[in-house]
Amino acid sequence: MSKIDEVKKILADLEAKVPDIIGSAVIRTNGLLIASALPSESNERMVAAMSAALLGTSKRTAEALFGGTFRSLSLEIDKGNMFLMGAGRVILVVLTTKDPNVGLVTLEIEDSSKKISELFQVEE
Repeated sequence: MSKIDEVKKILADLEAKVPDIIGSAVIRTNGLLIASALPSESNERMVAAMSAALLGTSKRTAEALFGGTFRSLSLEIDKGNMFLMGAGRVILVVLTTKDPNVGLVTLEIEDSSKKISELFQVEE
């Protein structure tokens, strides 16, 4: 099974575990889409580009304000939510319904992020 197929399975499993998730994707930090399970009406390229922009701002904020490293971002919007979580060399992006079970979403995103991170580790 290829890495892309494995990522798609992780995304499918994530969405199956959390009914509040309406879509998910894995993107590179430069905004290129690796794999997507986003709804058909979503503009995948725009979601990937916007996620990379949010990541860049969040990373700079973490470094400038706290001298820390970006881990995750939760964006609450009036019609839904977006979660970004670093997964090693890539980013896990998750879109949810308006009022999700944030604890369950976060727990499952963290688990999926670890699995994705392991797939994209730099081999020495």
